[in-house]
Amino acid sequence: MSEKKEIICPDCGATECIKNGKANGKQTYLCKNCLTRFTLNRIRNRYPKSIKKQAVLLRKQGYKLAEISKELNVKIQTIHYWLKKYA
Repeated sequence: MSEKKEIICPDCGATECIKNGKANGKQTYLCKNCLTRFTLNRIRNRYPKSIKKQAVLLRKQGYKLAEISKELNVKIQTIHYWLKKYA
């Protein structure tokens, strides 16, 4: 017999999760507790703090968002978010 793998919600930690379709070829799940839709082993693209600090510093020095984006190879929307959060 195969053992049923218990799925745990990454947001609330509940085990009441059901299959909820596929996204990019990966099975998605829906948490019945908090209604979060997620995939297993999700990977987040995190930038090092040094890049975030550099973006804020460049902005304070008067660089435009587009210039910072090209220099650091980061999307303008991401830089805008960092500026709102850290500046």
